[in-house]
Amino acid sequence: MPESPTRERDPAAKRARIAEAALALFHAQGYAETTIDQIASAAQVGRRTVFNHFSGKEEILFDQFVARRDVTIQRLGDRPDSEPPLISLHAVLRELCEQGFDRRLLTHLRALLSTGPQNVGDQFSVGSRAFENRLVAVLQSRHVGQCSSLEIHALTLMATSWLTTASHIYLIEGRPSLVECFDEVVATCVRASVPNLERKIQHNSGCG
Repeated sequence: MPESPTRERDPAAKRARIAEAALALFHAQGYAETTIDQIASAAQVGRRTVFNHFSGKEEILFDQFVARRDVTIQRLGDRPDSEPPLISLHAVLRELCEQGFDRRLLTHLRALLSTGPQNVGDQFSVGSRAFENRLVAVLQSRHVGQCSSLEIHALTLMATSWLTTASHIYLIEGRPSLVECFDEVVATCVRASVPNLERKIQHNSGCG
């Protein structure tokens, strides 16, 4: 099917149109029953164009969350330079969780992840690693000479693990609120680690 020249000049709009068409088909007839050719036809693009934007149906499923991560990166860059990295990370990741998932998409994500297909889980993990790298890059540019690379990487990995764990619980266990899962994960980690681990670190330092 020929593509509109106007749409051809707007890759972001085209990507969004493909994702929306796919989501509508997933909702109407099921994820497994939907083909790439059907998605291309519904989005009024060619099959090759779909693959130019997405590696497959799994990536389309996570596209909404990826787009919101782009906003999170921007918000992190807008945080005050004087703010400690972990406080900034907590603020922007919690805001990301407050948005949750599109309800039409949520059913398909939960169904797929609960059956444990490796490719879907891998897609989520790969997206998380790329997101972590972008967060680190922003923090490094904001805290030049203030924080070591090790500190920024460690704090970023810790903070994104809150998000990953909260998302897993939310999707697999069918919890009603992603942000509530996030708050619970953060609170649990803080309660469990700070007093005991701090004492252990101090003990080890004293033994050295």
